[in-house]
Amino acid sequence: MKDSDAGPSLFIQFAGQGVKYMDDLRRIYTSTPGIRPFMMEAVAEIKRQASAYDDSRTGFFEKGLDVDQWIMSPEKTPDIAYLLSSTLSHPLIYLTQISSYLSLVLGGMDQERLLANTHSATGFSTGIVAAILVSLGLPYDDFVREALKVQAMFFWQGVRCQESMLTFGVNPKLSPELLDSAEGSPSCMASVTNLPRSRLDEAISLFSDRGAVYPAYELFPGRWIIAGLPDDLKAFNGFLKDRYAAHNVAWRFIPSTIGAHSPFLAHAFETSPKDAKALGITFSGQDMKIPVWSNDTGEDLRNLDPIIDEVMRAYFLHPAYFRRQIKPVLPPTGIRYVLDFGPGTGVATLTENHSARSGVQVVRCTIPLGRKILFDEVLPNLPL
Repeated sequence: MKDSDAGPSLFIQFAGQGVKYMDDLRRIYTSTPGIRPFMMEAVAEIKRQASAYDDSRTGFFEKGLDVDQWIMSPEKTPDIAYLLSSTLSHPLIYLTQISSYLSLVLGGMDQERLLANTHSATGFSTGIVAAILVSLGLPYDDFVREALKVQAMFFWQGVRCQESMLTFGVNPKLSPELLDSAEGSPSCMASVTNLPRSRLDEAISLFSDRGAVYPAYELFPGRWIIAGLPDDLKAFNGFLKDRYAAHNVAWRFIPSTIGAHSPFLAHAFETSPKDAKALGITFSGQDMKIPVWSNDTGEDLRNLDPIIDEVMRAYFLHPAYFRRQIKPVLPPTGIRYVLDFGPGTGVATLTENHSARSGVQVVRCTIPLGRKILFDEVLPNLPL
């Protein structure tokens, strides 16, 4: 799309992770009283699904699921390492995303007008499901009903992903005291910078007799998120420092208790589509009003069927490529604004870096300044 081309000027995206997502959730709850009934219904749905899961063997929910209390009483909130475990972060990051979007609808954002002026959408990793929901353009009450079904799905998805790690004999837990250290808390994923793909593949191959490591998400050429068991990743970090010191490799653990976008989640792919089916969740390309770009190939999900299986396959098993997902905003482009619905601002910054020469403005709709820009600048100037 050239700058001179007339066409939709917006692009929508959701993040897939946000370390301090509870802060976003509290801000939404405080600033938009009208969203509270939905948020409490969603929390009740999480608890309802949890009542059907026997946690006595796994201990995934050892510090409870009193999300309503955590929102209203921050001092009662468990440590951040617990909140970042897959079993908590999957359902609660989704809840944060949908609450953020619906709070804007309640604030006066016209969905029909928004989608009519939106070129396409995507979501980083699991955030793609929120993008699909938005693409449907459902009336508020219908949106809420569908969102609650998906909320139940995300409870089980978090469980299935964590169960997947048990099949490898580990139940990874993050160390709160190390999360803010230079290299982060040992986990199942890490960011590796300054290694081109060919060198990364070479390093992984040379290391393969010591442990399994997989490329999981390409953020930039030369910057990857990789997946592995915590002990293997710790050893791989040392291996890179030793064998590839000339490349000045930068390393930081990603706070994740699962190895997403890799064969480590094969169990989740065997079970989660069945969970979704049991909950009555299906997405049809015919119902999606805008394209949503897939994590791995960057294809339009409207052309893939069944969509939910394709989304899960890409998240659980396939390496992802962020540039493929945001290709409409790369220069040259006629898109003027990227509306980022979080949580957090990390993916917004990532998109900003990719689109630096395209003239696109990334609007962080999860923070007060971004919401002001949305309502004062972006929405009033959209064609009717």
